[in-house]
Amino acid sequence: MLTRTFLHFPQVGERRERALWRFGFCDWHAIVRSVAPSPWRHLWDEWQREAEASLEAYEVGNAAYFAMRLPKSAWWRAIPDFVHRAVFLDVETDGTHRITVLGIADSEGYRAFVRGQDNFDEARERLESAKMLVTYGGSHFDLPVLRANFPDWQLPPLHLDLCPLLRRLGLRGGLKAVERQVGLSRSPQTDGLNGWDAVHLWWRYVDGGDERALQTLLCYNREDVMPLPTLLALAYERLWAQTLKASQQTFLPMMGSKERRTG
Repeated sequence: MLTRTFLHFPQVGERRERALWRFGFCDWHAIVRSVAPSPWRHLWDEWQREAEASLEAYEVGNAAYFAMRLPKSAWWRAIPDFVHRAVFLDVETDGTHRITVLGIADSEGYRAFVRGQDNFDEARERLESAKMLVTYGGSHFDLPVLRANFPDWQLPPLHLDLCPLLRRLGLRGGLKAVERQVGLSRSPQTDGLNGWDAVHLWWRYVDGGDERALQTLLCYNREDVMPLPTLLALAYERLWAQTLKASQQTFLPMMGSKERRTG
């Protein structure tokens, strides 16, 4: 999908992008090798330069290039190209901005980092080597908390917040509510728990040495993180379908297709 995106080209919005697709310009290569059609002759030189630059950035897996140029509303189009370098993240706090548990999942699996027990340097390395960060509601909670606790960390250039993405598809509410809407369920140990319960579990562990409370908190965090890949795939497939319907085209790739991944 990314190589078929023109929204970062000069003077291209969604309507003009769809017009390009209808004219048969289905990717950046088509722009580079084609003679300018009359409707866009005055823009073609700029578009060819951008197409060449985009291809170069794509070949080396430069996610930052597209993060800087694409509107955030279109970042989902980069999912198939960078999902293999994604980190899925959720943080728990003590009721303030102080992190108690940082849970991340990537190609190495899931790992929870607990304040006072674990060295957060590994979490930093895994985040800073990623090209895409995936959260649920992270724009308003997880990322501000991360930056407050670790201001020197360099976060991945692309951030996919699933909350607004799924809202565009009619899936509204918190993470647990959305999980129920798409048929996902939680373990009996954590079913019904919320963010404030996570705060109370932490203080039961800190103040009373309740190891069972800590284990429940870690299970809760894991179950906040592990549905994110499924929800990301669902968001991509449904947004793809919306784009396909709007464009009346058939060339757009499904997630997991053989289109080459970057980087």
